[in-house]
Order: sequence, then C-alpha cells, then structure tokens
Amino acid sequence: MLCLSGHKVGIAGLLTYLCSMKNVERTARLALAALCLTLAPAFADQTTHTWIPEEIALPQDMEIVIDRSIGSANRMLSFTTDEDPDSLADTWRAALEKGPYQVKPAAEGMDRRLIEFSGGRVQNGQISFMHGADSTSTTVQFDASIND
Repeated sequence: MLCLSGHKVGIAGLLTYLCSMKNVERTARLALAALCLTLAPAFADQTTHTWIPEEIALPQDMEIVIDRSIGSANRMLSFTTDEDPDSLADTWRAALEKGPYQVKPAAEGMDRRLIEFSGGRVQNGQISFMHGADSTSTTVQFDASIND
C-alpha cells in the first residue's frame, strides 16, 4: 500500500491516478490548441500587407476573405467592405498615379472597376472591385507579382 494525499492506495489506485493525470495533461494541451486556433484569425487580421503600395489606405471595416502568398513572388488579398467601390477605385487610382507607379488607363464599358499598375516593388499588379452577393458590400481583390 502506498500513501497518496493521506489516503492508502493500492497499485491499481495509483495506476488509475496516474492515468487520470495523463488525461488532464492531454485535455490541457487540447484546450491550449483550441485557444490558439480561436485566436489565430485575430492575429491574422493584424498582419500588415507590406507588398500593397503605401499610397493605398485599406478600409477600416475590411473583412479578409483570402490572404495568400503563392511562391515567393505572387500575392493575393481579397476582402469585403461597405465602402463605395467607385470612390475607392477613384481614390486609389489617383494615389497610384501620383506615386511612382505606371497605371493603365481605365477601360470603358466594364461591369467592374479594375486598376492595373506596376512600379516600386510591384512588377505587375491589379485591383478589382465587385459588388457582393448581398449588393450592399463590395469585394476588393489585390493580385500582384512582386520584386524581392
């Protein structure tokens, strides 16, 4: 008989106690992993997108849908916002034209707004604006090949 916490316990009791401690440790690890997975989106939203030209101010209400790096040179960011797509497109086009970027003239008669540009770290980039399925939000997508 062994004495554990003031109680006499046999080998079977000790084994049960040790197994329960392993389960507690396993449960604690699972809880920690779940917490990390829960907090991951919050930390992801804090990521800076340094490849996006600094002349462009991203909307405060943006909700990221896709944020990808494909290889070492290709980037893609897609998000939704309630801001007016025409206003965003006009503001960003003007900001890029004033900066060190070459901006293609806007195409006439397109359903969606599109800005194609290059310069700085961006070898080839485009920003497209599409009305969301609910027609109140706008989906904005950045695609770029960058020079590193």
